[in-house]
Amino acid sequence: MCGIVGVVSNPSAKDIVLTGLQRLEYRGYDSAGIATLNSSGSIELRRAVGKLQALVTETETNPLQSATTGIGHTRWATHGAPTTANAHPHIGHMGKHKLAVVHNGIIENYQELRAELGQLGATFHSQTDTETIPYVIATALERSAETLPQAVHAATQKFRGSFAFVVMQEDQPDVLTGTRRGAPLCVGVGEGANYLASDPLALAGLTSKFIFLEDDDIATITPKGVSILDGKGKPVDRPVKVLDLTTDLAGKNGFKHFMLKEIHEQPAVVSRLLQSYTNPVDLSPVLPLQGLNLAGITHINIIACGTAYYASLIGKHYIEQFARIPVNVEVASEFRYRNPPYQKGGLFIAVSQSGETADTLAALEHAKAAGQNILVFTNVTTSSMARAADAVVDLMAGREIAVASTKAFMAMSVALGLFALQLAGAKGQAAAEILEASRALRTLPAFLSSQIATTKPLEELTEKLLETGSMLYLGRGSLAPIAFEGALKIKEIAYIHAEAYASGEMKHGPIALVDKSLPVVNLATSTDGLFEKTVSNLKEVEARHGQIILVTDAEGIAKLDSASRDKMHLITVPTVPAFIAPMVFTVPLQLLAYLTATAKGTDVDQPRNLAKSVTVE
Repeated sequence: MCGIVGVVSNPSAKDIVLTGLQRLEYRGYDSAGIATLNSSGSIELRRAVGKLQALVTETETNPLQSATTGIGHTRWATHGAPTTANAHPHIGHMGKHKLAVVHNGIIENYQELRAELGQLGATFHSQTDTETIPYVIATALERSAETLPQAVHAATQKFRGSFAFVVMQEDQPDVLTGTRRGAPLCVGVGEGANYLASDPLALAGLTSKFIFLEDDDIATITPKGVSILDGKGKPVDRPVKVLDLTTDLAGKNGFKHFMLKEIHEQPAVVSRLLQSYTNPVDLSPVLPLQGLNLAGITHINIIACGTAYYASLIGKHYIEQFARIPVNVEVASEFRYRNPPYQKGGLFIAVSQSGETADTLAALEHAKAAGQNILVFTNVTTSSMARAADAVVDLMAGREIAVASTKAFMAMSVALGLFALQLAGAKGQAAAEILEASRALRTLPAFLSSQIATTKPLEELTEKLLETGSMLYLGRGSLAPIAFEGALKIKEIAYIHAEAYASGEMKHGPIALVDKSLPVVNLATSTDGLFEKTVSNLKEVEARHGQIILVTDAEGIAKLDSASRDKMHLITVPTVPAFIAPMVFTVPLQLLAYLTATAKGTDVDQPRNLAKSVTVE
């Protein structure tokens, strides 16, 4: 979601902020802005709606004076439409104190604060919750706070919600103060200059040293260094971590879009996971789970959002099949609000590419407060979720830039499969079945590579989907979550309405949608014992003249009668063991969505209204 960049003591402050914002474009945004503190101590502000290039053009048309201090922001609209007035930074002043703020998250009680501040003389120019922040801080400076960090501490006591924000004060050059609660913010430690950002990637090439703030920490950066207050306003030291971000700066490597590049990276991601998390001698899984008593686990909750939720459904299938432990999978946005009961010996698993997804993080904190053991699967091991966990599984997918997840979803599916097998071993389940599944995983990278190279049947199908207004996706067993993921992908980037169901549910309502104009994507493997039931579902669609798109293997095609085959568009996948079928079947659906989107001319990497990391509820 929204991105924050701040810099002190660098003569190229404007360029650093704009470059940092450019690196955060993948998170999603609809407006951007920058504020600098010029040599006379005055705040200068530039904002624009749309792509970051609009802001760059604005700074070229109305140049900023030379400055060593600056803050910038990319905004994804929540409170108020994407307009210049609603874009960040926002400025507020009380008496002699004038402040500029950039903010991620939501101040839930902003309306109460606006009413209170209005009585004190505040004038608001936007519809945003953010605009209350500089006024609350400035009021604290006017009333009692002696320093900006003290004023920020006083202000955070008044805010409800989750947030990360950075404050710049007029007439205070080379000083920035930032804080966070439930949204990410880190300090970049440089030489002669220091930085604040919502994502370390924004500072790649400037520093490799980072301090990740805890909730309610207040960090102040100056040319002399970094000082941090904890949530009680007391000085505290936080560890400095060294990150190698050079690989994250890689471009598209000749691919037209980041999404296509990331689809092609999936075999390498799976190979990396298998190399790191399996014993090379007996192929057994060796995930880093030392903080957990696997043998004592009696029940599992898996919580996630979006694509991660569908990967979690695959994980449920694996865990229940192999470890014989009941698993509840739930979308994070609903989980904690029903105040669920927790079982003694239960394990809470959070799955998140970024490790910062607001709903998932809130659910994790709810479970942790209830005494549950916490396991996190994430692609960012420095994230808030990772730091809160008892054990962390690094998805090792590398930076995923495209908003629509592909390689991270693949990594989640494989990692959850490995966890299921390791848990099954700890529970004393059948060693032969575990070994068979482990061997199947070893073959997965080769099958993925083969499938990624097979695009011609999908290209032919794409032409038929360009005028489609709606689609239906169906799958059984472990392929049902893949149907959901496939429908999500075509919605996300091709803007085609799509519904997904477990195949057996079609007759319980969705079949009413089937007519000659409706494409129905069916997933079926010949190796899971469910193919004949899928054929029955296909016959129901065929009888109502639906456009059947069948994704199956050669053995499945051979089981169809010739009359049915002639009426279908067939997408062939390799015949693979049932354990790895979900991952193999994922690829053609990713490519179908990608090819359809490119044919329609949509923005594949940054689809409308979407953000890569959703850091607000």
